Amino acid sequence: MNRRKFLEAGAGTVFAGLIARVPSAAQAPLAHATAASTAGTAPAKLKVDAYSRHLQWLRTADEVAVAAIEMGYDGVDITVRPYPGHVNPDNVAQELPPFVNTIRKHGLLVRSITANIEDAESANAERIIATASSLGITHYWWGTFRYEPGRPVFEQLEALKPRVSKLAALNEKYRMTAMYHTYSRPEAVGSVIWDLLHVLKNFDPAYVGFHYDAGHQAHHFNGLWEVNLRAAGPYIAGLALKDFVPEQDLGLLGEGGPYPGPVQARSDNPQPGEGVGPRAAQAAAMPAGTPALSGRQGLPQPPAGAGRGSGRGRGSQRSGGGSADRGLASVWAAGNGWRSRQVPLGTGVVDLPRLAQVLKDINFSGPVEIQAEYPNGGAESARDKITLPRMQVLGAMKRDLLTLRHGFAASGLL
Repeated sequence: MNRRKFLEAGAGTVFAGLIARVPSAAQAPLAHATAASTAGTAPAKLKVDAYSRHLQWLRTADEVAVAAIEMGYDGVDITVRPYPGHVNPDNVAQELPPFVNTIRKHGLLVRSITANIEDAESANAERIIATASSLGITHYWWGTFRYEPGRPVFEQLEALKPRVSKLAALNEKYRMTAMYHTYSRPEAVGSVIWDLLHVLKNFDPAYVGFHYDAGHQAHHFNGLWEVNLRAAGPYIAGLALKDFVPEQDLGLLGEGGPYPGPVQARSDNPQPGEGVGPRAAQAAAMPAGTPALSGRQGLPQPPAGAGRGSGRGRGSQRSGGGSADRGLASVWAAGNGWRSRQVPLGTGVVDLPRLAQVLKDINFSGPVEIQAEYPNGGAESARDKITLPRMQVLGAMKRDLLTLRHGFAASGLL
């Protein structure tokens, strides 16, 4: 067999294997129905945690628990991170037990924590894992590996295997599962799922897996997120939910004729890749009943000393210096002016009903949390103080939970 025929045969084998393992969108309901009838039981109901990163403006465990109950969540994922994290990792053995026990006294679950653990050598890694395990916690955030530009990708992935091996052994010792959070950045290993799956397939998913971020993974348009999710099925250890919309800004407002479609006004002094949308769009994304925002209430502000332009042109909001500050060359270099804007769950591109069906098909049963990263008075960015009323901040996060329950309703998972 010559080289060309060998490669064609190999590619055919890989493709056939992929088709066999990953049902198409049309096949998925049938595959699920078969599995359900075989099992003869309804899927276990998922429990949804509040992410304490968005509650760091509440400093005591009692306050956090009361807020979680107020919003209707089942549990809390606790941040074990330097201030304003809720538990100082340097004092984890002293601070985590009372925090967890107080949360649980309110009838809430504590199944997972979020810590800055990249591998077994990370500061306080074993102490954090051991303490969490002693409290009956089973999962924790893990990551993030980054690619070194210019080096072959698979060479770098192979180099990660010893590090993952040590962490998996540590998790086996303490019966814990590390959940690797998936981003959508090209420099982050795991953004495309397949790369880190190449590493993880050598290890037991009971000890290392993915913390699947549905918002980040929705950047894989045209259903590719579903292929990734199905492929990683046994290794999906936890689920994080957020939503976004794509926006484009070429910096041309006020110049030339009108665009053929909707045009978004620029935010105050935006920077390429910042992911910050216009004020009008941010206000539109807020939950119903949110009062108009002004001043510094959760919206991006220009740097100190930045001037304001004349505002010429329809809907234009310019920083001092106008479009010459950025120029089309810099805009296009940043990706044709495209950026992602975080929005409340259900108002962006994440397909909640379809996501639920796929999770059901792969028998997902891990921790679930909602990450409210849209403008919400500072709660979205882990602040220790908020600039909006408490009721409004918690109301926005409660709306996310209600949206999730509605989106997952047909699946029976919630």
